[in-house]
Amino acid sequence: MRALVMTGAASLLSLAVAAPVSGVPEQWSTEPFTASVAIRAGDVNGDGKDDLVRYNINWCTVMLSSGSGFQPGQDWGGCRSGANDSSYYAYFIGDVDNDGRADAITVRPNAISSPRVRGLFVARSITDNHGVERFGTPTQWLDNTIAGDEGSLAADLEGDGDTDVIGLFTGVPPLAARSNGTATLPLIAWGPPLRGEKATLSADATGDGQADFILVDSGGTRVVPGTANRWFDTPAQWSTTAFHGTRKTFTADIDADGKADLIAVNDTDVQVMRSTGAGYSAPELWYSDSFSGTKETLTADVDGDGDADLVAVNDNDVQVLRSQ
Repeated sequence: MRALVMTGAASLLSLAVAAPVSGVPEQWSTEPFTASVAIRAGDVNGDGKDDLVRYNINWCTVMLSSGSGFQPGQDWGGCRSGANDSSYYAYFIGDVDNDGRADAITVRPNAISSPRVRGLFVARSITDNHGVERFGTPTQWLDNTIAGDEGSLAADLEGDGDTDVIGLFTGVPPLAARSNGTATLPLIAWGPPLRGEKATLSADATGDGQADFILVDSGGTRVVPGTANRWFDTPAQWSTTAFHGTRKTFTADIDADGKADLIAVNDTDVQVMRSTGAGYSAPELWYSDSFSGTKETLTADVDGDGDADLVAVNDNDVQVLRSQ
């Protein structure tokens, strides 16, 4: 399972101390892939390669990865739940039932149009009775408020292979909506109300299978490892280097060692700081020029080699910067 989570940020350094760790941009599709709601990535057909998913108002379109390009967009059905009349909506692609296929997750607040419908809705990735791969009808997995006013994250909190959702709320602890494979368990506080000054992320940075709490500050990065104590342990200072992108700040595993690294997408370059499992190494240059999409920029393992690549979704094509 890959869950992949991102947050925009502002300003960064220009430290580049190593040879680039990527190749050159490759054009993987010339098909426009714009979306009225959101663009996400995940392995929806379980072949080990992350695909692109486009959330529209009433349906989802998928571009499957062949490992070296994206196939033409396919209609995968009405995966989305609810009218997008609140900024607190969130959309994720993650494997909630640990079957190897990423599902479509909608985080719904008490929306203006339907104030009594809230929580989590899941459209599972299935092969239907006609042998067609698609998302099933969205079903409500949680009837409670998990849409945080400071955003929502998705990650595997307990290392059980299921994608969970975390709501970030002002002044109160993050709440965790944990998947048990068929529904969401009752909400539970997962840590104190800490936030990063530049970005707040969640991924397995320590390599133990459980998602950690990553707090990107203006002068460094703190990490709260996921343990039996959830995220209530004191944050550890993993780096004192300012590291946050002018366009995007991500966490993803760029070297296939099982530990999520930090990625900064800047106006002029892309840089990474690798996780050692207990800290972040010095910044390295991933790519020495600008690389971001006009519609969306994502991290995803689109070629199935185990490490995260950078994907730029533009008005008229999709470009991929593979990690090497």
